[in-house]
Amino acid sequence: MKKNIVSLWFVSAIPFAISSAWAQSQPTVPEAATAPDQGAYSLKIPTAPASQVGVKGYELSSTTISGSSGASAVILTAPVGSDAAYKTESGIYFYPHLFVGIGNDDNVRANSVNPISSTVVKVAPQLIGEIKRKGDRYTALASVSNVNYDSSSADNTTNSELTVAGDNYFTARARAAWSLGQVRSTDPRGSTYRVISAEPDRWTSNNVEGRFIYGAPEAQGRVEFDVGNQNKTYDNNRVNTAIADVTVGSYAGRLFYRLGTRSLALGEIRSAKSNYASSFSTDSNTDRRYYLGLTWDATAATTGIVKVGRMTKDYDFAGRDGYNGDSWEAAIRWMPRTYSIVDLQTARSTVDATGFGNYAVTTNTNLNWNTKWTQSLTSRAGFGVLKTDFAGTSRSDSATNFALTVDYAVMRWLKVGIDWALTDNASNVPTAAYKRNVTMLTLNASL
Repeated sequence: MKKNIVSLWFVSAIPFAISSAWAQSQPTVPEAATAPDQGAYSLKIPTAPASQVGVKGYELSSTTISGSSGASAVILTAPVGSDAAYKTESGIYFYPHLFVGIGNDDNVRANSVNPISSTVVKVAPQLIGEIKRKGDRYTALASVSNVNYDSSSADNTTNSELTVAGDNYFTARARAAWSLGQVRSTDPRGSTYRVISAEPDRWTSNNVEGRFIYGAPEAQGRVEFDVGNQNKTYDNNRVNTAIADVTVGSYAGRLFYRLGTRSLALGEIRSAKSNYASSFSTDSNTDRRYYLGLTWDATAATTGIVKVGRMTKDYDFAGRDGYNGDSWEAAIRWMPRTYSIVDLQTARSTVDATGFGNYAVTTNTNLNWNTKWTQSLTSRAGFGVLKTDFAGTSRSDSATNFALTVDYAVMRWLKVGIDWALTDNASNVPTAAYKRNVTMLTLNASL
């Protein structure tokens, strides 16, 4: 693992090591190398903070809100935004990025009593490589995130991701995408109900994902098919974590039918089968979602996707109760001004238990406001509520989250800023209630 991390750090550091040479030439922004447009239907429901009890550390995108825009230039490859790129003679574009933050976390383990306050330093380099061939697009992403706590070194983490993906366009109607990757991450201590060990629980997830789309962007109808597989294995603290090793196989089908020039009706079926490897586990289950919905780009200022339906969770173990109830997913974007974007996202779903309750039913709502005040000054304000009901128990939590980010572009390629986040978790179990403040000075550098 250490060798892989060092390799990723080396790869990510190369562009910065030779940045002085690049500065002699004008950076290049390749055509159509941007993320999905503002009207794309692939807005994602964000996961809860990693410190939130009972939330998985990683999920395949095919098990969250989905449904890509027929006009989007990105299907499963890595979006690169509007960052400038370095282009090699062979036609490969590189997009390097570096995040550095230093600040204070006043409750590292999200404890209700005797919280640990610590200075925190985060360093996260990322490198995306991009190749385009005859309309197809291929990307490779390598990233590392290292977090160090001055007063709680046992909670230090180093996570990484390496993913390759391709978007292939066969005809005006048919296109497909694939993604292969490995994620090495951690469950922060206190984020699950497993026994707290001397260090965070580290895990490795190998992921495969594919999507096939048939139907031209302006056609009367369009169909999409997803398939995915995630193999997640814990690397340490095996006495307590072996029971959580899991393989998740998923598939989905969606049908879009055009109602007008700017709106489409949709129907969707998704299924995710979780097979836990341990013979002592009774968590193996099948999660199914059935949705009807609508996507629209009603005006130049509004776009969105709303899906409502039913959700079931059935366990393989005969004596374990499952779930059958309402479910929804929605993401709505409003652009009242060219420099201002408001995103509303909400979802209701289930997550597997991590040692407490049969499972958890979560209702997540987030409101974010992004504004570009001047050419150099931008801000992002966020408010969210995550309600978690633990099935098989009387416990219910409600976490309220506030966040504010302000960035100032000192140079075209360098931003400095400040991040603030507050989580206030209320619970009918007093020992589960906590507050957490994280404040950080940040630096973002790109080419």
